[in-house]
This record gives sequence, structure tokens and C-alpha cells, in this order.
Amino acid sequence: MVVAVKMPERLIAQERAANGCKDRELVRLVGRHGAMTIDQLREATGWGRTVTYGRIARCLEGGLIERTAMPGVSSSILHATREGVNYARLGLPVVRIAPGSIEHFLRCTSVGIFLEKKHGPGSVLTEREIVLEEQIQDKRIASVLVGIVQHRSRYHRADLAFFGESGTVAVEVELTPKSPARLRRIIEGWAGKVRNGHLSAVHYLCEPESQTWRAVERAIAKAEAKRQIHLVELPS
Repeated sequence: MVVAVKMPERLIAQERAANGCKDRELVRLVGRHGAMTIDQLREATGWGRTVTYGRIARCLEGGLIERTAMPGVSSSILHATREGVNYARLGLPVVRIAPGSIEHFLRCTSVGIFLEKKHGPGSVLTEREIVLEEQIQDKRIASVLVGIVQHRSRYHRADLAFFGESGTVAVEVELTPKSPARLRRIIEGWAGKVRNGHLSAVHYLCEPESQTWRAVERAIAKAEAKRQIHLVELPS
């Protein structure tokens, strides 16, 4: 039986504090996700163009966020500075973004925004927040053991997690196929975590009918994990 898991009270309090100050809400959003575009910020907040740009300008001037151009990305990228992370009371490290990882970073941000709109404010943990929560609670909330190397356990962490009515759902944003052996190990690990009641389900989000979709589909079938692992179309 899966026990429903709720957002930790500490995070709920942070959400309420952020909502009391729009500039802090902006910095908190950017800091939680690590990086986001201005369009993603507007999607998450529902603010108009003028209001959004005014608040971004204040936060840039105050040294709370930075704006970076990235090759291959049409919009500039917003990310929080150390001062911004402290201002938003996040307890997270400053993110380092690179051209090779920015596409996945931004797709995870989009999925996180989509899930929070669907399941409600405070329902989603980003990967950065999963790391922090696992350290605070001293348990693996949305990570799975995938092997032992030199007597050290190796874990794979979900890109996101959300708190549903029946428990915690781990979310993988899969843009490119992993090696079949590695993918199967991860999926078998996730399936075991669901069967043991530590998660209610795992969602793999892929582009429909892509090479990645088919690779995940095969791995789920080989692991006999169709009841535990759900293959879901990646939101646009």
C-alpha cells in the first residue's frame, strides 16, 4: 500500500513567504528551477509583459538574478545569483548552466511549470529540491540505486517529483535514448521502488513515437513494469 506523501511543511512555508513579495517570488521561481526563460517565467506567474520586465530589471539591478545568452536558445536565460538564492531562502547551490545541458534544463523547467499548474502550487519538487530534501530527510525520496562501483552505491535521481493523492510520483524527462543496459537498470530500479510502496508511480515523458519513446517502451516491457512505469507524451 502506498502512503500519500505531502509537501514538507518547510517548503509550504517558503511558498507562502515568496507569495508575499513578487520580487522574491520571481527569484524563488528562477532559483528553484535553476534556469528559465522569460517566457517560462511569464507562463509560471501569469504576469503581463510590462510587469515581468519591470520586476526582472529590479532583480537584475539588485544582483539577485543574472541574464545569460546561450548558443541555440533564442531567449536569454535567467538564473539566480548567490545573493538571490539567499534572498529567496532556498538553501540551494548556485546553478551552473552549460550549452550541452541547457535544452534538458529548460524542458524540465517547462514540465515543472506544467505539473504545478495541473496539481497545484507547492506540489512539485525540482531536481535541485529533491537533492536538498533527500539530504534533510536522510532518505531517497526520488532516487534509485542503479549499481555499486568501488564499494560505493550509485544512484539515479528523477528530474522532478510531484505529490499526488496516492503518493509521490517521480518524473523523468527523457529527450535522448540512454544505452539499453543502463536504461533497463534504471527502469527496473524504479519499478522496484513502486512495488515496495516508496513511490506511487514513475512517469517517463518523451516525444511520441521518437527513438527515445521506443527505447523506453522496450525497456519497460523487458522489465515487466507496465503497471509501475507510465510512458507519457512530453508537453510542448
